[in-house]
Amino acid sequence: MIESNRFFSRYSPSPRYTELLEEYKEMHKSAKGMFNGRSLVKYVDIIKNYLEKNECRTLIDYGCGKGLLYTDDYELVTEKKPLYKNLDKPLHEYWNLTRHRLYDPAHEEHSELPMGLYDAAICTDVLEHVPTDDLHWVIREICSFAQKMVFLNIACMPALKKLKDGSNVHISLHSPEDWLQFIAKIIDKSNKDIIVYVFFDVFNDKEELITQGFKIHRRINIVPLTRVDEETGNSLIGEE
Repeated sequence: MIESNRFFSRYSPSPRYTELLEEYKEMHKSAKGMFNGRSLVKYVDIIKNYLEKNECRTLIDYGCGKGLLYTDDYELVTEKKPLYKNLDKPLHEYWNLTRHRLYDPAHEEHSELPMGLYDAAICTDVLEHVPTDDLHWVIREICSFAQKMVFLNIACMPALKKLKDGSNVHISLHSPEDWLQFIAKIIDKSNKDIIVYVFFDVFNDKEELITQGFKIHRRINIVPLTRVDEETGNSLIGEE
């Protein structure tokens, strides 16, 4: 079970959140190739499918990093992903969006908090970096931007990188089951009729990295979207 401190909020976050935000701002400035959007690449076509299914034409990328995939420099990201060759234009064009907004509080160019609503909100490789005490307001804020769907990608294992104090950069490590119940409760309390797709990066019994996908709809109805191929052990994405 995930226990998040309800006293913290956007305008009064935890001291740990504030501390980490400053550290990530320094990382952005000191490492030009860091946080360029690489973690989003493998989900580009999955998200495209869900955007089309839900007739989404506007989108906010929450925690976008430098957001290079949305620029003419998108190839600087995709060239390091040889298995992904479909993206032949900036991401917002590939997704056929009429309006998009990038937000990342740690990157000065995208640090202004957006206003308004969007058909879809996506957040990849972010929530595991947020202190557990702040997860409730961050997830609630992400969902507040969305009118139709939300896509979340969350890592459920330690990262290779460390923070200044020696702790792992993935500071909120929880099981997929705990994440799903936590997110479902937030959606239930928000009283919003949106679809939330959640894809987890996890290790299987063989210590191999796999993907587990779920759909949360009508508040607390959780549906698996992936299954494991019995021969290869790979994750297979469903048609939902």
